Amino acid sequence: MKRRTVVDRTLIALLGGALLLGGLWLLGAARAVDGRAPAWWPRPDADGVLVDRAALGSLREAAWWLPAVIGTGTLVTVLCLRWFVTRTPLRRPFPTTPLGAPRADVRLTALEEAVREDSFHIDGIVRAHCRITARRGRAHLALRVWTEPGTAPRAVLARLGSVTAAAESALRPVRLVTRTRVSSRPRATPRAR
Repeated sequence: MKRRTVVDRTLIALLGGALLLGGLWLLGAARAVDGRAPAWWPRPDADGVLVDRAALGSLREAAWWLPAVIGTGTLVTVLCLRWFVTRTPLRRPFPTTPLGAPRADVRLTALEEAVREDSFHIDGIVRAHCRITARRGRAHLALRVWTEPGTAPRAVLARLGSVTAAAESALRPVRLVTRTRVSSRPRATPRAR
């Protein structure tokens, strides 16, 4: 999972927990907060509640009340689940992609590892990360490499062409779309104490 996604979900979970705890605290401390509520906030009678029993009873007697509450709750739940599922990458433990020959598959994790190892054999590369996804006759290869300071990115990118060409030939007849990103590690800066 990407680091940004983990941070995103952690912040959303912390915000949700804070809102839940705040709501529970307000629910339990209704009288203590009553004097500090904003002026526009509706104030119940001293012995009453915000929604009295008569108003709540009239809502429950209405024919639209129960289907509206159930429908709204279901819709909100389905939308939240759909959002969560679309944000979660689904990947089998050993993803494969079929090739042109019958009963011939390529394990994508093994191919990712091979591309990563081949990238390390290029001079100037100190770190590499590879991700291959395949869908409907197309595969996407995302390759990110980090170079030593002072290494020319153009030379590294030219040599990475042979690595991605080997991956493309391994996946043939599946069409491979490659995205390569070359980053340079910053020079170590001396730290003064």
